[in-house]
Amino acid sequence: MRVKPFSFVHVADLHLGYAQYNLEVRREDFDKAFKEVVDKTIELKPDFMLIAGDIFQQARPSNVTLENAIGNLKRLRNSEIPVLTVDGSHDSAPNMITGTILNPLDSAGLIHYLPRHKGACWHNENCYVYGVPNFRTRRRTEEQLPIFLEENKPTLNSSKFNIFLFHMALDIPNVTPLGMEAEASPEQIPEGFNYYAGGHVHSPSKTPFKNGLLVYSGCTETVSYEDAKEEKGFYHVEVNEKG
Repeated sequence: MRVKPFSFVHVADLHLGYAQYNLEVRREDFDKAFKEVVDKTIELKPDFMLIAGDIFQQARPSNVTLENAIGNLKRLRNSEIPVLTVDGSHDSAPNMITGTILNPLDSAGLIHYLPRHKGACWHNENCYVYGVPNFRTRRRTEEQLPIFLEENKPTLNSSKFNIFLFHMALDIPNVTPLGMEAEASPEQIPEGFNYYAGGHVHSPSKTPFKNGLLVYSGCTETVSYEDAKEEKGFYHVEVNEKG
């Protein structure tokens, strides 16, 4: 593989709209954290941003949360930074009729919600990004992920850097914390990708995986007592000409 050097931002678990402890000031903290992410991303000028699910705390965010999110996503669009997303366990569709809030954001051109598009993918001259939806539980993941992969077969390109974007905990010791349900086994995840961009696990980590790298970026603001001491932020990934 020889590609033109490029970079991308990998962030997850923004949980926008979370009024923790029923405090409005905590909801504002999550908004401020995302604004910081956008500020820094615009400064870094990556080729694109990945959001690995749980953009919102609820499937139906409040108007003020939605307005703030739209404002920051517009800033990224105006800076010509595509935002590639999948849904998480918090912002996945509550039912088939209403669908996910990510659909109208996609229609407005603010994000590219990968599972909604043909082939569940996005690509440019250097990179191929494939994303799967969140199925909430291990049982549903075991039933529905193989069907999704069959209907939207990954078409990896050996001359490009291939990214798999997902929101689920994998059954891997020292990656998924004790007490958190693993929604999928490593065997269910397709081979051949260079970078597996994960969300849902709030502890940042980087682990060799299927001849690539499995990365969880962690959360951007403290969601629970368990992740209070975890480092918060996102990864800025730089890819050289050799991938």
